[in-house]
Amino acid sequence: MNKFCHTGFSQIQELYNQHVEQIDSALQHCKETPCTNGMAGEPIPYQLRNDFAVTGIVFLCFFLAVYALKNGKKYLYQHIKSFFRHKERAGLFDDTSNFNIRYTLSLGSISCISAGLFVYDFFSKTDPFLFQIVSHYAILFIYIFCVLLTVTGKALLYQFINWIFFDKEKNKAWISAYFDLLSGISLVLFPLSLLVVYFNLDFHFSKTFVLTAVISFKILLFYKCIRNFFNHFHGILHLILYFCTLEIIPLLFLWKGLIYINNIFILKF
Repeated sequence: MNKFCHTGFSQIQELYNQHVEQIDSALQHCKETPCTNGMAGEPIPYQLRNDFAVTGIVFLCFFLAVYALKNGKKYLYQHIKSFFRHKERAGLFDDTSNFNIRYTLSLGSISCISAGLFVYDFFSKTDPFLFQIVSHYAILFIYIFCVLLTVTGKALLYQFINWIFFDKEKNKAWISAYFDLLSGISLVLFPLSLLVVYFNLDFHFSKTFVLTAVISFKILLFYKCIRNFFNHFHGILHLILYFCTLEIIPLLFLWKGLIYINNIFILKF
């Protein structure tokens, strides 16, 4: 009886060991063989509102706007009201003759940062491969830096050209008008940037709106340039040369420069 029981338990143990080996072999085969069942998941598309750098820049613009609008309401109102006025010389007690660098820099920085955000959004839609291989933070800050550099370079070029051809009063009036417009357009671009970032505004609509804002900005500069420098008919040729050289060509250089930077990023990374 003991002999037969011992034989039966040996067979059971042998069958159990074979079963364990089969299970281990099946598990090992599953690990080595990739699973081809099911559908591949789609990656989540990039969204501006999920980017911490974009959110931080939006908050910075918001605080700058609050500071300028809270403390500089009178300054901004006087300059907006006097934009369409034309005086040969500023009065001694004229409030608009005072150029407050704090509010101008605050609102001008908002315009440049918003423009950089729009460029960032444009290339994220039209050139997604660039955003897959290059850090988003680097691209965003380089775009904003390029816009700031263009605005600063234009201001210095204005000072140099106007110092050669025009008197001090006209030069001062033009610089003030240019930065007044740059400050004013921030009140349009910043709300639009909020719609683009947080409400996923339609790409074609936002592109058209930004283009309209830029064209309106140039038209107002054209008007101010006529009133300030070339208020006679015989100066129309000089006006076209002046405006194209200092307004149109810098924009073309900026656009070509951004495309060149994108190509460098793609080739390098």
